[in-house]
Formats: sequence, structure tokens, C-alpha cells
Amino acid sequence: MQDQEMEVEYVTLEDGNDYFVVDIIDHYVYLKKEEDDKTFEVREVVKEDNGEEFFVELDNQEEYEKALLLFTKKYVNQ
Repeated sequence: MQDQEMEVEYVTLEDGNDYFVVDIIDHYVYLKKEEDDKTFEVREVVKEDNGEEFFVELDNQEEYEKALLLFTKKYVNQ
């Protein structure tokens, strides 16, 4: 079996910390702080008319739960 290198995308959030992208599902991005297994962030991906994308905090607890449900459904059997 050959070793495979994966390209990891990092982003810096408003708290000044770097996070790597765990997954993108629908219009949500799931982020994790590399050196902290307890830090998991979810942001909405917003795309502007010019094609530029950026991340915004979720509006409320209901939206956060919806995003977590999507993540859980995708990974429940893995």
C-alpha cells in the first residue's frame, strides 16, 4: 500500500487561530484547531457575486444543530 499525501487547507478565523478544514457539507464548513482536539468550529460558506467565498458564524443554535446533524449523518457509519 502506498502512502498518500493529502493537501490540508488551513484558514484563520476571527479569533486569530488557524484551523484546518475537516469537511464541507452543503454550505457549511467544519473546522478543527490542529493542536486542540476539543475545538471544533462550524461556519457558513457565503459566496459573493464575484465568486469570492468567505466564512460567517452561524446565526443561532438551530442552525448549528442543523449543521451538526448533516455532519453526523455523513459520518455515522464510518
